[in-house]
Amino acid sequence: MGISDRFKDEKKKSKKAVEKKVVKKSAYPSHIQADVEMLEDIECMVLNKIAYTPVWFEFSDAEQKKLIKDYLNARLALPENAALVLTEDEKDAFVAKILASV
Repeated sequence: MGISDRFKDEKKKSKKAVEKKVVKKSAYPSHIQADVEMLEDIECMVLNKIAYTPVWFEFSDAEQKKLIKDYLNARLALPENAALVLTEDEKDAFVAKILASV
């Protein structure tokens, strides 16, 4: 078996790996599935904001929830996120998810 034969085998293996698709199950409600990418971007922004706030853990739980919800509402008010509409319960679930991640 030569070197070129070995690379052919690797190409076959990599093609098989590409054919297997990974289906990511979303934690968000089905009616916003089209906008999940926008919501995940907001989630990343919130987590980054928390990570770069040195006094984050000095805030009470209620203050942390309010800050996250205010940030989410501000992001949802932007024109580029106008298509994303969340109910108050969904916003609360988003806040709970963020707080569980921190």
